[in-house]
Amino acid sequence: MLELPRNAESSSHNGFHTVRFGDFVADLHAGEIRKAGSRIKLQDQPFKILQVLLEKPGNIVSREELQSRIWPDDTYGDFDHAVNVAIGKLRTALGDSADNPVFIETVPRRGYRFVGAVEAPPAQPPPPGPAPPVAIDPGPVDRGDAGSPPDRRRPGRILLIPFAVVACAGLVAAGAWFGRRSVQSQPAEIQRLTIDHGTIHSARFAPDGRNVFYAASWEGSPVEVFSTDLKFPGSRSLGLPGTDLLALSSLGEMAVLQPAEPEFMAGMIGTMGQVPLTGGTPRQIAEKVEWADWSPDGRTLAVVRSGGGKVRLEYPLGHVLYETSGWISHVRISPNGQEVAFLDHPTYSDDEGMVSVVDLEGRKTVLSTGWESEEGLAWSANGNEVWFSAARAGLQRQIYAVDLQGHLRLAFHALGGVTLQDIAPDGRVLMTRDEQRAGIRGEARGDTKERELSWQDWSLPVDISRDGKTLLFDEQGEQTGPKYTVAMRDLTGSPPVALGDGMAGDFSPDGKWVAASISYTQLVLLPTGAGSARHIERYDMEQYGHEIHWLPDGKQILFSGNQPGHAARCFVQNIDGGRPRSVTPEGIGFCRISPDGKLIAANGKKMSEIDLYPMDGGPARPIPGLQPGEMVAWTSDPNFLYVSQHGKSSIRIFRLNLQTGQRKLFQEIAVPEGPGVCDMTHVLFSPDGRAYAYGYIRLLSDLYMVAGLR
Repeated sequence: MLELPRNAESSSHNGFHTVRFGDFVADLHAGEIRKAGSRIKLQDQPFKILQVLLEKPGNIVSREELQSRIWPDDTYGDFDHAVNVAIGKLRTALGDSADNPVFIETVPRRGYRFVGAVEAPPAQPPPPGPAPPVAIDPGPVDRGDAGSPPDRRRPGRILLIPFAVVACAGLVAAGAWFGRRSVQSQPAEIQRLTIDHGTIHSARFAPDGRNVFYAASWEGSPVEVFSTDLKFPGSRSLGLPGTDLLALSSLGEMAVLQPAEPEFMAGMIGTMGQVPLTGGTPRQIAEKVEWADWSPDGRTLAVVRSGGGKVRLEYPLGHVLYETSGWISHVRISPNGQEVAFLDHPTYSDDEGMVSVVDLEGRKTVLSTGWESEEGLAWSANGNEVWFSAARAGLQRQIYAVDLQGHLRLAFHALGGVTLQDIAPDGRVLMTRDEQRAGIRGEARGDTKERELSWQDWSLPVDISRDGKTLLFDEQGEQTGPKYTVAMRDLTGSPPVALGDGMAGDFSPDGKWVAASISYTQLVLLPTGAGSARHIERYDMEQYGHEIHWLPDGKQILFSGNQPGHAARCFVQNIDGGRPRSVTPEGIGFCRISPDGKLIAANGKKMSEIDLYPMDGGPARPIPGLQPGEMVAWTSDPNFLYVSQHGKSSIRIFRLNLQTGQRKLFQEIAVPEGPGVCDMTHVLFSPDGRAYAYGYIRLLSDLYMVAGLR
């Protein structure tokens, strides 16, 4: 059964017992705070400050009010020092900072403000009695007159992609899930729209409000577009295989991608076309498009596409409003056509980021930031708010609403996480309930079958040691927090060993160090045994990318990143000092060094052609025999590359001769068994090729319509 309590579980200082914000639960009566069930140590005065701030989230609390509430004794000496110390201890307990506040913001010369999302505003009085839940069977339902307007009222995950992804396999429908809203006087109505097993990539209300169109990959088939009538169960295919849905216009036209090639998570890239809602052959409009939305009058499109090492938001097509070295997703035009809202991600292949709007003059405003994972965005029906689905940590995204002044509130909470898809003019909401995990499988030398090598819920393989015995990987699950964790484990399945915060590059040639980055802003060397971490001088690097590799001499590292005002490229830096020097042109985000240190295999961000760049300078040269869409990794011989071809049921890996362009099949790896395998990425081999590991993603989703949210 699907249950929806009428009021949020969180509660205030005024008669309620607990308040939930982020991953924390504060028990205001017991005077304690917990995270993931574990009690956080916090002294009395810092906790009292938290109580006062939670009484009126979003509002400024002056230092004078704190003094009168917490330090009322006139004989108290240095109050300013006391409140500074208490605020510092509170921020430390919450993992917060004054420079980039997630929960507690300092307002200069005025006081402090709680800026985190609180699931129920503390000022709300408790209901007079228990609120009966609304229960709806999540299976097929009698939808009645669902088309009539009801009462008014989506591995952060960073995913390294050196290998092309395979089509999503069949998925198992999720079990019961529970939703609640932050402020509701009436229960919401929830209607499940899909029962097939697969991944839903996008969904939109039709202009008539009675139908829903969505793109999905069912039972391992390629993505295609379906429609469902809200009055009757079932869906019908529009006969557009290999097609992703971008947007629906008010004039009854669809913007679609065909052919749609998978990118990060459920994202796609392809040639954008226009086709009526009744189906047919799309009329091609633009190439290499990733996201798009129609203007309110249905005549103009806003699009996101790549060019010159940047990702650009264009509205109308060809007119750049905003560009970034990161990436842009879920672009939506406001109901009045004057602003474009989007999710702004600073680092490619990581869905952390912020919610932004840009006006028609190109002036960008950040409405909300500090989100570790954000997927899904839409304007509210009245255009006063931008709704989006995001999580401060982990993957359990909830739906938030933020107005154009940056005031944030929780709009919908669900166990298991959801992704916002669309909001109708009458306020009804389309959302998917998602369940996703990233794991690792592999074989050690002498194994006869693969074993599971995952640790928590988002494990990503990075490197195999030169002796072929140890796997280096990132853990980016719910328990690791926004900095993630670098870990290693024996390929025979021994318990993992956490090395420290960050995202791993690879093992040093002697195996004693791991190069890593922390939050894309600091390079560190983590010891694999005894010792302390070493920080690499940053100089003028604005941000680092995913790629970090040791040169064969063990004294230099190769990494991707960008300097202020420049697109991403690859750099080399000595670990003992010295400024980084660029070794590739701008627009390069993927770079791997050859075993002899003489060549770099590199390309841009969007699956562009991979070329070989000489380390000592000179023009790039193509890789002979490399086919479109194939990705590469170096073998232990600098004359050969591993290249991969992804099929529906397996990945085929070849050894490619760089002199002749000839190739020989090296290994074929089957897609893991079980439902929901969507991506297979980053195949690693030991130097002798006798041990390997690879990553995979499982993604399950079901489509729901929810009415009654405010």
